[in-house]
Amino acid sequence: MRIPEGTPVDPGTIAPLWTPVREAAAGGGWSSWGVVLDAATGEVLFEEAAADAHTPASTAKTLTAFAALSSLNPSDVLSTSLLASGSSLHLTSEGDLLLGSGASDPDSVPGRAGIADLAQKAAAALSAAGVSSASLSWDAPPFAGEDRLSALIAQETRDYVGPTASMAIGAGRAGDSDVGFLDDPARAVAATLAKALAAHGVAVSLTGPAPTPEGFETLATIESATVAEQLRWMLHTSDNTLAEQYCRLAARAGGAEPSFDGATAFIRQTLEGAGVSTGGLALEDCSGLSTNDRVSGRTLAEALRTAAASAGALADLPRSLPWAGLNGTMTTRMLEGPAFANAQAKTGSLGAVSSLAGIVETTTGRLLVFAVGADGVPDQGAASTRPILDGFIASLAAL
Repeated sequence: MRIPEGTPVDPGTIAPLWTPVREAAAGGGWSSWGVVLDAATGEVLFEEAAADAHTPASTAKTLTAFAALSSLNPSDVLSTSLLASGSSLHLTSEGDLLLGSGASDPDSVPGRAGIADLAQKAAAALSAAGVSSASLSWDAPPFAGEDRLSALIAQETRDYVGPTASMAIGAGRAGDSDVGFLDDPARAVAATLAKALAAHGVAVSLTGPAPTPEGFETLATIESATVAEQLRWMLHTSDNTLAEQYCRLAARAGGAEPSFDGATAFIRQTLEGAGVSTGGLALEDCSGLSTNDRVSGRTLAEALRTAAASAGALADLPRSLPWAGLNGTMTTRMLEGPAFANAQAKTGSLGAVSSLAGIVETTTGRLLVFAVGADGVPDQGAASTRPILDGFIASLAAL
């Protein structure tokens, strides 16, 4: 990305701006941490407990995106195809969790590839071949290890993430809510396809998951939004399932085991390869949903600054974050003042944790990178600290 280079900020002007955060933390019985970097030079302009490891919540997704953009082609799409050999059908996908059940929507990231379109195209080919009934298998789970972190059961947050899978409609959600996911989203895709084919006169019986067969011909293919678009959507909506999926896709592309351990180790490897500090880094998942995750503010800020200063796909990471007051999880944050439509940040929210990692431009056009947070907030009251953290970012924007 192009890094704006307005008037450099005097580090001495930032420390007083942090005082309200520090005082609120002392009065509220929680701990505050923060770091501010100059995006153009990497100079540390301010830090408090920046080298200490904290629970990152969903700001950890910036590290997942860092790894994904470092190992995957951002312009690639994920294809989903129906293969056939006579009356035997097989549904295969490159890992698209944002399939739609209806027609493909070229203007939307979720649902860019629609199962109804796949069925229509395939039914025409089957009809031409004289096939009116068929059996349907689908790709087996493509990754290693458990598909959802078992530690989340004890943390009572497992309903906020779906399983990684070969494919899914709407990230595998069981309904319209962001809470509750199907245990077998790939089977649900196959069932949706079978129903759509039946509407076109092809009766389909489901068999089960299977390896992608050799020698089958491709009847029809649909394509997802680009990798870059899906990652931006993940960052904007803070989709836990998509974060875990892309972490594994990135790990596999980088030659690592596509499991929880392999994917989190790949994040560390990618960060260290880019020169980002990883002191204290301990990730149990790639979404930040686990309260056992630990990341320093320095790691978060350095990753974003490294991305901003890089060439190629990684440079798009900071501008893929949601804008204050405009979209994503930042829609209701910083609705007025100098940070509005200026700051871009990944939010992090757990019961006792609130965090932000992103970029903001000063009044003179200097770009700053920040990572700030509230940790250990009593009575699961972290949401109450958001205005305090937002106020600090607004004060940076006013410099």
